[in-house]
Amino acid sequence: MSTRESNTTYFRPSSGSLSPNHRIRSRQHVRRKRQTNLFRRFLIGLTWVLILLPAQRAWSQKNLPTVRLGIEAISGTNSHYYVTSKLGLFQKHGVNMELITFPGGTVGLQALLAGDIQFATEDGLAGLQANLRGANLQFLAGMINSFPFLILSKPEIRVPGDLRGKKIAISRYGSSSDTAVRAVLERYKLRPDKDVIILQGGGQTERFAALRAGAVDAAIVSPPLNLAGRALGLNEVIDLSESGIAYAHQEIVAQKDFIDRNPDLVMRTLRGLIEGQAQWKDKAKKGVIIGLVAKYLRLDPEKNRDQIEETYRYYSKIFSSKPYATLEGIEFTAQILKKNLPEAKDLQAKDYVNNRFVGQLEKEGFLARVYGGR
Repeated sequence: MSTRESNTTYFRPSSGSLSPNHRIRSRQHVRRKRQTNLFRRFLIGLTWVLILLPAQRAWSQKNLPTVRLGIEAISGTNSHYYVTSKLGLFQKHGVNMELITFPGGTVGLQALLAGDIQFATEDGLAGLQANLRGANLQFLAGMINSFPFLILSKPEIRVPGDLRGKKIAISRYGSSSDTAVRAVLERYKLRPDKDVIILQGGGQTERFAALRAGAVDAAIVSPPLNLAGRALGLNEVIDLSESGIAYAHQEIVAQKDFIDRNPDLVMRTLRGLIEGQAQWKDKAKKGVIIGLVAKYLRLDPEKNRDQIEETYRYYSKIFSSKPYATLEGIEFTAQILKKNLPEAKDLQAKDYVNNRFVGQLEKEGFLARVYGGR
């Protein structure tokens, strides 16, 4: 047999050699085995990542700077801070946030001035009064720059003018509810204490009870208590958030020397706060936010669904997509103080408004990014 014939015979299938199909299946088997080994190595690597990631995250969180923010008592108005914290947005921006709840703004200010907390949420009135007493607080951002109140009234009071000659309940004289009622009455050409009698009624639950009992004709409340009023046939005669009155209702304040020494920490904190509020305007996040609001307010997600929905609806509406500390609103407060306190005659609101951080966030596109045009 010639060499050519021998070579030809070598490639012929026979009982003792591999056919092309056999060789193909063999190569496929090798590839599958190699892929299986790669997949096993990937799973082993992924397992180690899942094991180590929580520990690494815990280590990272442990090494983040801790910041304390003072907020007032549990209410719908303050629920966004809890939501922001639970969404992990403070840690996202490099801060371990501790929310410290105080029974009132005065106690929170005392803690801020003592250095026990680094930031506080205050209205313009409390912040400026503290500065008149020697503090050096600056307003850094405006979380709520309007009055988040409604005036509930008896059924026969249908329009603001019907309040003439009537009695309206506030919490106490000098409070934000007192300021709000006086401002909105003047907006509708009604003279406080002359055309409308303003009475102290305590907390909003007590004010609501006084209205139900007929002791007063109207009361100022915050959502979601307005829903209980609707159910009883009471009227929402004025929504103060739509009155057009700028008011520094809930501002982020800090001491000037802390701000000067920790600008990066201030910026990180504001990033977390602002992105947290922005979530309320994203309808895709509604379900998550409502669940967290229910937990914060200690409401049953099913039985109290209407109250939770109203809290979400109202505050998502009034949160601003440009949360600057409101110079107009703080100036409004300064004018009130000038009328009532001789020591406030030279008070200049602009001296205490520090919007450079929020301004920088807008300039770099952060506000546009987190709010997405909402």
